[in-house]
Amino acid sequence: MSYAQQQRDPGKHLAGIAFVVVFHIVLVYALVNGLGRKVVDLIKQPLQVSLIAEAKPLPPPPPPPPKIIPKVAPHVTTPPPPVYTPPPEVKVEAPPPAPNTVIATTPVPPPPVEVATQAPPAPPAPVPTPAPVAKAEPAVVDVGVACPNHKEVLGATPFPKQALKLGLSGDVTVEFEVNPDGSIANAVAVKSSNRVFNAVAIEAVSKNLHCVGQGQRVRARLPFTFRLDS
Repeated sequence: MSYAQQQRDPGKHLAGIAFVVVFHIVLVYALVNGLGRKVVDLIKQPLQVSLIAEAKPLPPPPPPPPKIIPKVAPHVTTPPPPVYTPPPEVKVEAPPPAPNTVIATTPVPPPPVEVATQAPPAPPAPVPTPAPVAKAEPAVVDVGVACPNHKEVLGATPFPKQALKLGLSGDVTVEFEVNPDGSIANAVAVKSSNRVFNAVAIEAVSKNLHCVGQGQRVRARLPFTFRLDS
């Protein structure tokens, strides 16, 4: 059967014709129902374009660190020391002794003799001085026992004129010593409110006070009081 006869056979083209007819029916149905408009709307919508940053090339890896090669000091070979060669021995002949030679010898002086010198005599030991003997202090007794008239002396002592002018009052304590024979010695004012009263009180004790000897030197005190009558 030739090729021309195959093309003329209508039974073989029914499938293709049926497909074309169905395709046109679907296309007409789509146009009628607005499918074409939706396709046009989709085409009219703006396209969203997003820019992607250009990828930068990666930096090249750092070069490897240089290898440190330790420096080795060059080996210096020390040359061997030279061989010691002793100098040739030269024999020196001593000159012959001269005839009739006189050899002078100097005598060695004897060592000096040390003369022992006598050491100076040691100074005499100091004589200890005797310790000072403490002076015996007189015993203290009651003035009433040693001096019976002490109250009369206190009452008869005059008021100092300077104290009267100044309008002063004061107190004086006179200390004195009574010898074994009853005499008065070393009268001093040991306590005083004003010097203006000292001389009068000391004079009254030294001249007017009569004391009785106690067999030893004793010490006593007599207080004086000077008051102005208001």
